[in-house]
Amino acid sequence: MSIEAALTRLRRSASARAVLIDVAAVLPLAVGFAVLGDSLAGPPSAIAVLIAALIGVIAAAIRHARRHDPGWLLRQLDATCPDFEDSSALAVQPGLPASALAAFQQARIRSRMASRLANDAPDLRAPWPRRRLQKLWLAGLALVGFAQLLPSLRAVLPAPEAITASAARADASGTQITAVRLAITPPAYTGLPESRLDRLDAKFAAGSTVEWRLRLDRTAEAVELRFHDDARLALTRSGDDWRGSRVIDTATLYRIELRGAAALADDRASRLDVIADQPPEILVREPEQTLTVIHAAQDQWNLRFEARDDYGLGEAELSIGLAQGAGDQVKLSEQQVKLAGEGDGKARRYRTALDLKALGFAQGDDLIVRLSVADRREPAAQNSTSPSLILRWPPDSGPIGEGLEGTVQKVAPAYFRSQRQIIIDTEALIAARPSISADQLQEDADTLGVDQKILRLRYGEFLGEEFENGAPHEGEAAAAAPAGFGREENVLAEFGHEHNESEAATLMDPATKVLLRAALNEMWQAELQLRQAQPDAALPYEYKALDLIKQVQQAERIYLARTGLELPPFDATRRLSGERDSLTDRSRLLDPRIDDSTPFPQLLRQLDGDGRADVAPLLAWVKTHPETADALGLLADADRVQREVDCAACRRALAARLWPLLPAPPSAVKARRLPDAAGQAWLDGLSEAGR
Repeated sequence: MSIEAALTRLRRSASARAVLIDVAAVLPLAVGFAVLGDSLAGPPSAIAVLIAALIGVIAAAIRHARRHDPGWLLRQLDATCPDFEDSSALAVQPGLPASALAAFQQARIRSRMASRLANDAPDLRAPWPRRRLQKLWLAGLALVGFAQLLPSLRAVLPAPEAITASAARADASGTQITAVRLAITPPAYTGLPESRLDRLDAKFAAGSTVEWRLRLDRTAEAVELRFHDDARLALTRSGDDWRGSRVIDTATLYRIELRGAAALADDRASRLDVIADQPPEILVREPEQTLTVIHAAQDQWNLRFEARDDYGLGEAELSIGLAQGAGDQVKLSEQQVKLAGEGDGKARRYRTALDLKALGFAQGDDLIVRLSVADRREPAAQNSTSPSLILRWPPDSGPIGEGLEGTVQKVAPAYFRSQRQIIIDTEALIAARPSISADQLQEDADTLGVDQKILRLRYGEFLGEEFENGAPHEGEAAAAAPAGFGREENVLAEFGHEHNESEAATLMDPATKVLLRAALNEMWQAELQLRQAQPDAALPYEYKALDLIKQVQQAERIYLARTGLELPPFDATRRLSGERDSLTDRSRLLDPRIDDSTPFPQLLRQLDGDGRADVAPLLAWVKTHPETADALGLLADADRVQREVDCAACRRALAARLWPLLPAPPSAVKARRLPDAAGQAWLDGLSEAGR
């Protein structure tokens, strides 16, 4: 058998084992749910479950076939067979490798692979998950057993009708609502249809008019709705019904209260949720950037926007501002242009092309545009404005330093230069020297000298230099000056303060400072030669400076000034006196934190007990913090706890809502770990030895 055939057999065997494991895991659950579905809903339900299981097995087989590809097989062989030397991929590579060494390695690995696959092929199949399969088969058997017991359970348990009748008899002491009808009329601008609901809870668009129509099983003198903000709505009698309406702008809880009749048997608070009207959403499609620089021969500016709204878009207006001038002479003008979009009422596209010449757009000006779109909300529309889009025509900078010839140097910023770049530019100048004039050579060399100066000053900052200093020159006029005259250390000592002290200026060790000082001296020499239009003479100094800078950059040691430990003075007169009046109890330094800013901790302790929980502080807190997440749900659960004292589920639901609202605990201080028996014996021994 060839190597390729053996590898294919191994890969198919691993894929088949994975599919069999999936079948063994799915089969018991599929059979169990099929039997249960047949007992509950008949044969169609059982067939649907089996078809779904079959589709899942087929999908798993396709997934395993893709997963167990040749690449997976080669990785498994490398991990399982160390003698393949992680070269399985090389062994099955078609053709000969490019190098002789690779060809030799390929021949060795192919020989080993052929021998191993023929005599002792590795088993790459996944092991059977016995424990997981046992649990799944037990679960399947349990489902089948439950399906067999289901008919007998139905005969023992009461019918739903009997449960409903018993509940009705239990609540016979309270007033019952025999009919409920909520008529919801959304605002006209939304275009939504009216809706009718036969329940007290509802969710609708903000600003909708809600009309209640209730019918009770007994006569009452008055019926009113009491909302959670203490607002009330009195219902009026209309025959056997009680009716009333109100515009609901925000979500609210309410309860039905009766006068002249027994309270409702089910007096839980009902909830009305609203869907707020969102402002229009504006997307800028063109241009892609908020700042655009005009390009040559551009005579118009294309703009493209998209807007959408949940209930409908209103008017769109493009604000065009033109800023002309510079400095304190900037002149601003603005105009508004109506735009007609394309699309339906909820989503529109706006396109326009501004004529730059007609707007008076010229060089040095900025054109600023913003699109404002309104929706159709009543009585006041909501407006959204797009980001400001700017079209800029940069001004003509003109010649730098015009009228100041000889005093202004055109140089790049310091952060655009480096010592290596100066070397590259110097070598380029030397190469171009035969083809340029002497004046051009002088100008280019002087520019490089300025770059070298800027770089030298920048590195000089690391030595605490605040001024331009020069390197000493032998044989110059400075030798004839009086002793000490003009030396920087003497001038600083008399008129200023030194910054090049290791403890005050830098964190560099003395050796690194020496290297940096030497690099600055080489830079100074290079600058001197460049200013004299001698790039050939400057190049060696530049290379020496670069080498020293590299050594500085590779330095790992820094200098840190050492400071001693200064302990506070002690009172010698109290020594050995035994007085402990001023000592404090260290165990009382960290008292437990008590946070009384919220009612949550106290209420949680009450919910954990068996007595009545006082939710009044919580209700007051929620009214002052309306931004609390799902405040209505919190109020509803608190109301249930207040009215159903023995409801354990109600207490757990309220506690679950309170936990996320608790304040963050302070940083905990870990108590000192007590010693074990051996450690305590050691401490006792030290105490005995010290006596």
